[in-house]
Amino acid sequence: EKSVSDGVYAASQVEVNFDKSVLTLNFEKRGWVKATGDEDWNIYWANPWTVKQIFNPETGFRLGETQLLNHFPNHLELTRKDLMVKNIKRFRREMEKEGNPLAEKDERGDFLYMEIVPMTYLLPGDYTIFVEEFRRKPDEMWIMK
Repeated sequence: EKSVSDGVYAASQVEVNFDKSVLTLNFEKRGWVKATGDEDWNIYWANPWTVKQIFNPETGFRLGETQLLNHFPNHLELTRKDLMVKNIKRFRREMEKEGNPLAEKDERGDFLYMEIVPMTYLLPGDYTIFVEEFRRKPDEMWIMK
């Protein structure tokens, strides 16, 4: 039997905290067995709320080397584009304060290495700012989600 630590995506024990037949059928099709009670598990398939409740600093519960989650606590900080931009901007400010070479800027004041995200607007709150920028640069490409 192979394990995740062997570099092969396989599991002997799976824990699912909600009933999704499409998931459980696929797990069973692969020969994965549902963990019961305090059994060791390799994959824990849960909703974001459950992951946040179980895997937080207060519980002290940490993943083992062969354990995987389908979500991680505070995942919205990366998966929501507006929050990801906020975190990248904070990272850039920290790099600037430290004098890190990654925070080097060109003669216009733009980052040389960390200009990795486009202008981002959270509507409806940023609508006025967005319209102003759109009118200034009508030929630019705009992505709306």
